[in-house]
Amino acid sequence: MDHKQSLENCKVHQKNIYNKGKHEMLNKNLIISLLCIPLLSGCSVFMAAHKTGVDSEQLGECRTRACIISKGAVPLHAKKDNKGNIIEEAYQVKKPTGSAARAVMHGVLDISTFGLWEIAGTPIEGTMDKNKSYPIKVIYQNDGETIKAIQLNQ
Repeated sequence: MDHKQSLENCKVHQKNIYNKGKHEMLNKNLIISLLCIPLLSGCSVFMAAHKTGVDSEQLGECRTRACIISKGAVPLHAKKDNKGNIIEEAYQVKKPTGSAARAVMHGVLDISTFGLWEIAGTPIEGTMDKNKSYPIKVIYQNDGETIKAIQLNQ
């Protein structure tokens, strides 16, 4: 084998090593990307499934002021009698949010798009149920704690 042919074989060998390294790097990047997909998915699923707020039926079961407040109602203003007992109070109540069906839909979209759905799904869920509430008016008995009536002001 002459010197020219030896040099040619060396160049071919170097090219093969370079290509092999390039393919190994692509394979590593692909594996890392596939492993990161589960880390990206799940935010919109969790947000859709997370239940907050209270409906009017649950509030109707309350018999005391403490129960109304424990359900998440925020007092806005109150009317008191001359003894200082609350006779009437207005509240702001957050509407119920969260849906198992929406959570399942987000999960299916996450899987079918290999996690890309999260780019759209998370902002959609973030604005979906934001700041939705309704006012109620509660009328108390003479003790200022026991509920006489609840009026929905929807």
